[in-house]
Amino acid sequence: MLLRFKYPSHTTYFIATIEAVAKSCGVDVDIGYSYPFVYLRANEEDAFVQALEKELPNSLFLEKVEAAKEFMGQKPPYLPNGVGPCHRCIGEMLDPSSRRYYYPFTMCKACGSHASFLERYPLKRQNTLLCVFQPCGGCKEELLSNPWRADFALISCLRCNIPLRLSNASGTRMLYANEKEEYKELFGYAAAALRDGKSLGMKTLRGHFRFYLTPQANAKVLLLRPSEEFLMLASEKRALFSIERPWLHLTHSGGRVYEAAAVWDGFTTLLANELQDYDVLYFDEEPQSDFMLDFDLPITPYKAPRLFINKHKRCFKSGSQGLFPKFTPSQRVAIYDEWVSYEGIVDRVEHFDEIRAQSVLTFKNEEIEHSQIVRQDFAATLLGGVLRQNSFMGTAIGVYFGDEPAFYYLDKNRATKIFDFNKPHCGSTRKVVERFVRLEPKRYARFMQTEGFLEKAAALAGLELEEFERLALEFGGKGGLSIDCKIADDGFDYGSFYASMMSFLLAGTDAKLLAYSVYESLGEFMSQQAVEAMRKSKATGIALAGRHCTNSAFMSRFVRNYPGVLLPIEYPVDDEGVFAGI
Repeated sequence: MLLRFKYPSHTTYFIATIEAVAKSCGVDVDIGYSYPFVYLRANEEDAFVQALEKELPNSLFLEKVEAAKEFMGQKPPYLPNGVGPCHRCIGEMLDPSSRRYYYPFTMCKACGSHASFLERYPLKRQNTLLCVFQPCGGCKEELLSNPWRADFALISCLRCNIPLRLSNASGTRMLYANEKEEYKELFGYAAAALRDGKSLGMKTLRGHFRFYLTPQANAKVLLLRPSEEFLMLASEKRALFSIERPWLHLTHSGGRVYEAAAVWDGFTTLLANELQDYDVLYFDEEPQSDFMLDFDLPITPYKAPRLFINKHKRCFKSGSQGLFPKFTPSQRVAIYDEWVSYEGIVDRVEHFDEIRAQSVLTFKNEEIEHSQIVRQDFAATLLGGVLRQNSFMGTAIGVYFGDEPAFYYLDKNRATKIFDFNKPHCGSTRKVVERFVRLEPKRYARFMQTEGFLEKAAALAGLELEEFERLALEFGGKGGLSIDCKIADDGFDYGSFYASMMSFLLAGTDAKLLAYSVYESLGEFMSQQAVEAMRKSKATGIALAGRHCTNSAFMSRFVRNYPGVLLPIEYPVDDEGVFAGI
């Protein structure tokens, strides 16, 4: 039997699942990875195929399975995961006879937030936060006999447990969970506090969050199970409950747009099980809460993947740390912020004791002591990564819609900037500007003090950028206003753009309509410019990246003008996504 799974992701939890299924069925397999395919070679056995169908996770990256003509690639090194619990581990947590009944740190080689416990590579018990916890006899047996936990660095259970505690805000009342029965009791008390109208702070494997049952300002939504309160496409529901457990925007039946997630780890899964009479919880990242559920290990949480879906287009937003660690075919050493590509792994710099390299690629003024630092254009490298993820071999126009928008001509390993927006500015000689200054002096002062293209636009509307983006999503009309977008001698005509916004604000335009119109107008302008540049240069495609492109109004208009636009597939649209292009 020779199969290939189209799986465009340089992560290893999917491969770990295949290996575990093969071992549990007593089948010898060869596994290889050659982007974007996982190759599987095995003696065909019905039991193995049936087990694969049952155990393979619902993953954002699994596109199809088909017969292969030849075996390609090699098996990558096993890396820590940053995903949700698999159905097997959930089953253990909810089984009263299990050694992991209501134990929120339950995970296996194919699931869980491993990377949060990692201190340094390689992934061995002594290099993780669990080095101080000795596996019990049952766990030691599993290390030898359980295909899902063979040599698993983070194995633990209720007999060799990580204790929990639940306390009130003042710390005068405290409950501990250190024995089997106590874990369920603790989650029961936490759920009871929520039912009583209290807030619950909880340290999860994705970080600290505050949970409550009644929505508050800036609240996000935790789906305990599918809910009719929210309008969900089938693709959105599948994504929310995938093994990657991304966050994405959902529209409430009342019209408000929330960032939403499904239960993402053992903590949220067990809390959900205690709240069977509710489909939805709300949460935020505020530190104050009435009660706190905590544990003493100082984990380093990876932020959730933030998925953007617009009809048939999707990509991951900037800051989607849960997409890492990844293995990479590139052997070049590159550093961006707290992230590094080193020895075939992309992960946090802190997880490598020492980084040795003849030269280091950087993308901004990184504080690095090295004799051979090679500075690369961030946007050009990012857009080159978009072409690579799409296996696109032709020439393309690259559109970067980030903090400093720009257009590039991309040809194999070369990128030439063909248009730069330059720094945002606004002249005060226009009559509409003078009138706005006179009638809205505080708002104009804030606008002038604000940095960033769209941040300045939001400031004109009297909003922070996050709220400005959300209002654009909530607009329910069929079309927006035309905000002036055109080219000036020194780049983008910011003066006309901001003056146009001011004229609509002075006319009393609704904030939702204005926010939507800004993104829609920019989508129209940037797509037209890209199509025109493609025509003149005879390029054969358009690639799009940058944190601001993940807005439905912008993307809908861009795609309408050029449906075949290429987007990042497995890396974020900005920031960490630069590693796809090295």
